[in-house]
Amino acid sequence: MARNTALYALGCALACATLHGAGKPLEMAGQIMMIADTSPRRLHLLVHGARDGYSVWDLTEPKAKCASGDIVRIQGFQDKPTSAILREQPYPVANYATNITVLSGAELPKTVPASAQLIASPEGIGRLVEAGGTVVSIVRDSTNAAWNWLIIQTDTGEVRAAATGHDYPYGKLHGLLDAEIRIRGSVHEFEAWRKFLGNHVILYGKDGIEVTKVAGDPFAAPGLDVQTSHRRQVSGTVVGLSSKRIYVRDADGRFISVSTSGFGDLPAVGESVAVSGFVKNGPLGIQLTEAAVRCDGKPKTKLEPAEDVDVERLLAACRDNDIVDASLYGKPVRILGIVANSTEDIAISGRIMLECSRKNILVDIAHLSQDVRDTLKTGSKLEVSGICIPEFDADVTNMVFPEFKGLIVIPRAPEDIRILRTPPWWTPGRLFAVIGALLVVLAWIFAWNRMLNYRAERRGRELAEERVAHVTSDLKVYERTRLAVELHDSLSQNLTGVSLAIRAANRLADTDPAGMRRHLGLAARSLDSCRDELRNCLWDLRNRTLEEADMNEAIRQTLAPHIGGTRLSIRFNVPRERLSDNTAHALLRIIRELVSNAIRHGCATEIKVAGAIEDNRLLFSVADNGCGFKPERRPGAKDGHFGLQGIQDRVDAFEGDFTIASAPGSGTKATISIKVTK
Repeated sequence: MARNTALYALGCALACATLHGAGKPLEMAGQIMMIADTSPRRLHLLVHGARDGYSVWDLTEPKAKCASGDIVRIQGFQDKPTSAILREQPYPVANYATNITVLSGAELPKTVPASAQLIASPEGIGRLVEAGGTVVSIVRDSTNAAWNWLIIQTDTGEVRAAATGHDYPYGKLHGLLDAEIRIRGSVHEFEAWRKFLGNHVILYGKDGIEVTKVAGDPFAAPGLDVQTSHRRQVSGTVVGLSSKRIYVRDADGRFISVSTSGFGDLPAVGESVAVSGFVKNGPLGIQLTEAAVRCDGKPKTKLEPAEDVDVERLLAACRDNDIVDASLYGKPVRILGIVANSTEDIAISGRIMLECSRKNILVDIAHLSQDVRDTLKTGSKLEVSGICIPEFDADVTNMVFPEFKGLIVIPRAPEDIRILRTPPWWTPGRLFAVIGALLVVLAWIFAWNRMLNYRAERRGRELAEERVAHVTSDLKVYERTRLAVELHDSLSQNLTGVSLAIRAANRLADTDPAGMRRHLGLAARSLDSCRDELRNCLWDLRNRTLEEADMNEAIRQTLAPHIGGTRLSIRFNVPRERLSDNTAHALLRIIRELVSNAIRHGCATEIKVAGAIEDNRLLFSVADNGCGFKPERRPGAKDGHFGLQGIQDRVDAFEGDFTIASAPGSGTKATISIKVTK
């Protein structure tokens, strides 16, 4: 008692003084309950009287000299977990032991008897307990190979206990099946992946199991009708075999599913056997677990012939769910179907997905040879014989009654699988492959076509740009040529006349003053004409009249700067597209000259312009209400008037006719007919 009191005081003082954060030094005293041979090794420490009462340490010194029961002082530190096992724990930090000092050796604390209900309850957590019963199952841990599990059937229910593989190897534990034992340890909650599965007992190392009654001969066990927590046995004939179970029919006709303990060879279908195991109630009958199997050596029994059944009888639809015909459980059946899964899937899983009338039925062939699996191809039509086994969902989240998942047919021999028809060469997979190849080719053709279109469009744009540039250049040349002709035909001639008139006036300056003044007046009128012509040329260069689609509007814009308040009437019924730019330009120049003459010389107050096309000739006229004149006495170039002469020259260039009808006081009408070149 004094020793335990001192240990309690030391443990409480060290634990409370130093447990204050990750990365801090940690020192603790207690008694080693067990050492788990994991990687790294883990030490389970009992801290008597401390708040948690239990502590787990990773040993940084693999060869630390300590054992279960030792009272020790551990020095180390706390940090984030590094091992995969601890990372699955709900703790934010882990304890790492760097130095262990053995203070003394002692027996582990006394345990108290506990019922299965107390161990499973929250009140049982942390208690040091003991319980006795029959070992009904030994299981290797599926997530941590360093641990093994025992399931013990006590008078008050099942108790689960954990033992390290170091203290209790699986083979050694397996010898405890059906033995009566007493276990000692502390109660803990499941952690990591199994954190919501309740409580279990962690054993006191090598002192955690005490065998109170060794297991007897499994084949001396009583029959199925005897109620006991120990093994029970049954004799019968093996009617089916899978990779996980054997199926036996006894003398009373009961179909029994048997899962073996994993030791020894399995019998063959048709052999007479004695089976000894622990009874479990399944959805459709009795199941024996952890069973030992012994052949009786009798001749093989002739198997019951298979019954032809269809999928409508095997599976009935009820509110969109499939239900199985329970009368077929364990009976040999024969079905027809198409292999729906791939050869690779069959080779790996050992199961055939057989499609029968839009229903899928599994055929388990994992127990048959690899040669049988390799002969089955997707799309083959098969005739399969075998025993009918329903598969149920064993998920712990389901209700009390396991949910039916599907139907499994287990062939009894390779001869139970007959290939009625091999798959055609033209399979859906190959069809999809061909379609895929065609789609790839079409995609390539589409991409190539798009690339060609892109190149063609780009080349077309380049050619169009070159054409536009060429046309622009031609237009510039044409415009320069036209301007040169205009300047030559008007300004050059007028300026020549001015020069001649000035020279003549210079010669007559001394001898004929009147003649001199006459020639100077002629030169002045010629200069006025040059000014008007130059102004008209500049106007033509700056305006956009030729771009108008309506000739009436083009004529109106051309005459707007010259008519002032004069009334203007235009009826020019000529489509613009019928006239070339050269023709339209000449036309507008002629009309402008005629209208300017009518206003300037005839003092007209009203002018009418009309035009039409007849037989590829353009007919147009300009009429005014001015003072008129005698056409035969109209002034010409020798008088310094070049307007009418310029009109005549333009009309002659188009192989046209120019006539003037006028009389003094009666206005003037000029009529022109030219050839349309477009």
